[in-house]
Amino acid sequence: MTDSGRTTQRRVLDAVQRLGLWQPGDTVCLAVSGGVDSMVLMHLMHRTQRAHGAQLSVVSIDHGLRAESGREVGMVEAAAIALNLPFHAVRLNLRPGPNLAERAREARQNALRDRRTDWIATGHHRDDQAETVLYHLLRGSGMRGLMGMQVKSGPWVRPLLFEPRAALQQWAEANGVEWSEDPSNPGSQRGTLRELMPRLDAVHGGASRALARSARLLASEDAWVEALVDDEWAALVDDSGLDRVALASRHPALQLRLLRRLVASTRVRAEPLESVVSGALMQGGRLDLGGGLVMVCSGGRLKVEAP
Repeated sequence: MTDSGRTTQRRVLDAVQRLGLWQPGDTVCLAVSGGVDSMVLMHLMHRTQRAHGAQLSVVSIDHGLRAESGREVGMVEAAAIALNLPFHAVRLNLRPGPNLAERAREARQNALRDRRTDWIATGHHRDDQAETVLYHLLRGSGMRGLMGMQVKSGPWVRPLLFEPRAALQQWAEANGVEWSEDPSNPGSQRGTLRELMPRLDAVHGGASRALARSARLLASEDAWVEALVDDEWAALVDDSGLDRVALASRHPALQLRLLRRLVASTRVRAEPLESVVSGALMQGGRLDLGGGLVMVCSGGRLKVEAP
């Protein structure tokens, strides 16, 4: 995916066009934090705009957690204006406390979804993908977690996902692109995983490339499995819920997929769903899923209820 015989600019443009990340005339909002990856994203998309045909705009988000973040947003604004790109700043005013990283991510994504745009482009790259796969592996995730980020999912597009961080930084240096380093990164979960990658390379060279390749292979297999789930969903689910007896006759992996689709929430832990696969609720009853959700079996049908 990263043919060294082509320039970074050419590879990224090829990815946009070959994978159909958007069509000419679509509106694309570039999420730019000021880091090297998102700054390169902005400059590359501007340079190749005539070829990919998107109507570009730039959004930069100040989480309100660091004194420097306002200056970083100002740097992004100045760069966007210099490129004659429409710019919008968002301040979230988050407060320190439990689950800060998760709260910041959700607030950031919600703010970006509020933009009136066809697509939201982020600067995630191949090293980010490797770190994401490693993080989900440590959490004990299944295929859905280990396939990492997708180049296109919902309104999100990631044109740089096949590019290594080193190539993006080299391009930035060669083209005079300024960026800022987030001082919170080294102490974060992501920063800790980033520090592990050189050690993994010592065990097996090209660890980040291999992890990213695993994610691509799993994504392809996941698409095939989801087609099977579509067929089973049509056979086992109606307005009254999911057929509990028929569900038990399916392969455990397929049962878990169907249950996850029934729940339709990533907040639910795997354990309660696995207990259903193991035989819970066969005779009816209620099962607390956490997150305010309850699975109910009545009349041989499974449903999910929320307060």
